[in-house]
Amino acid sequence: MGEFAISFELSGQFLNDEGNPAPYIHIAHALEQAFNFTFGDAYKSKERVFKRKPFNLTKALDYLKNLIIKASRKQDEK
Repeated sequence: MGEFAISFELSGQFLNDEGNPAPYIHIAHALEQAFNFTFGDAYKSKERVFKRKPFNLTKALDYLKNLIIKASRKQDEK
């Protein structure tokens, strides 16, 4: 979930009441409520995501891209 919160924050697509990008802590709190869990300390959770050992980002992004393409094709078939 930490990855989702960080991704949402970095995308800048989630806006607060004033129309500004929502801060990480607000996004984390919304995810906690939506999925009924707790980060504990959300900022420590964010820190842990960035301190992890490196992973193959290209493979991860290609996988997500392929999921989006498949979903798009299914929508086109309807």
